[in-house]
Amino acid sequence: MAFLDIRRLRKSYGAAVALDGVDLSVEEGEFITLLGPSGSGKTTLLMSIAGFVKPDEGGIVLSGIDVTDLEPEDRNLGLVFQGYALFPHLSVRDNVAFPLRVRQLEKRAIAERVEEMLALVGLDKLAARKPRELSGGQQQRVALARALAYSPRLLLLDEPLSALDRSLRENMQRELKRLHRETGVTFIFVTHDQEEAYAMSDRIAVFQNGSIVQIGAPREIYRNPVSRFVAGFIGGNNLIRARFSSERNRLAMLGRDLPVPPHFDPARHHRDGDVSAWIRSEDIEVGGAEAGFEVFDVTVIDRAFIGTGERIVVRTRDGEELALIIPDGAAGTVTIGAPLQCRIRPDLIGFLLPD
Repeated sequence: MAFLDIRRLRKSYGAAVALDGVDLSVEEGEFITLLGPSGSGKTTLLMSIAGFVKPDEGGIVLSGIDVTDLEPEDRNLGLVFQGYALFPHLSVRDNVAFPLRVRQLEKRAIAERVEEMLALVGLDKLAARKPRELSGGQQQRVALARALAYSPRLLLLDEPLSALDRSLRENMQRELKRLHRETGVTFIFVTHDQEEAYAMSDRIAVFQNGSIVQIGAPREIYRNPVSRFVAGFIGGNNLIRARFSSERNRLAMLGRDLPVPPHFDPARHHRDGDVSAWIRSEDIEVGGAEAGFEVFDVTVIDRAFIGTGERIVVRTRDGEELALIIPDGAAGTVTIGAPLQCRIRPDLIGFLLPD
């Protein structure tokens, strides 16, 4: 049995289904991220694990013990919210000590544990400050220290970095990975940010309409999305409609009539001729014929500098819009409204099961 075992969890609010028979197993010491758009069920699942939401059906087993009906305070879990929830009138030291005092630990044990936690998150020199005297990143580290102070079996994090600016968010991602590595605590992290999920997770569970539609390692999900929703939501993918001709064994796509790539399976990847495909933005190149590539003609409809390169949006002859990410300066004299040739290696085109 896994460290955390969730089986057929259901939760509805009237006619709205928040969780639709969710199954999830988490191993001890794992860092797993629940990823999905707003309203997809990820926070409802997190709050169900914490005990703040009571499921209508299903069960939650933690370390072999059924905790489905236990109160939150009886589960020994840590929880970090988006808004930090620090006590404004207490010092950093007293905020971290609070859950230990509630558990009536001895004063010496509390003092030792607080100093250990403040050193762990690098705030030992700021222990006397109040939350208002800290930056957003420092406040988040106080919240993490407080959640870890009483040695929870599991740390639940509900979009804790979304209020931070980009540089702080990236710093806190590294901090979370370090804390996870050094403490060995199991982390379950909720976010709608794909890059955040990729950067930190051992595995990602992608949510849609109250269900987990794909779960796997970050690279696996990035390289092999199982549906149009996942391919579109995880970012960087162009979704394309195509037509398959079994008579000619060809694919009509990108304004061309292309030979069928070896990894396209006619028995699996089409229905009544319709095919769903995806291409990553960074896999499309600007340029003409080259060995191993298929070339297609487009018209440029937008161009934007994005710091690390340029994002060019083009329209194919059959009306598909594609985004390309290319290195800064590689676009040369490309102008909006101008014709352009692009190319793609056929083995980089992904195919999805029919909707």
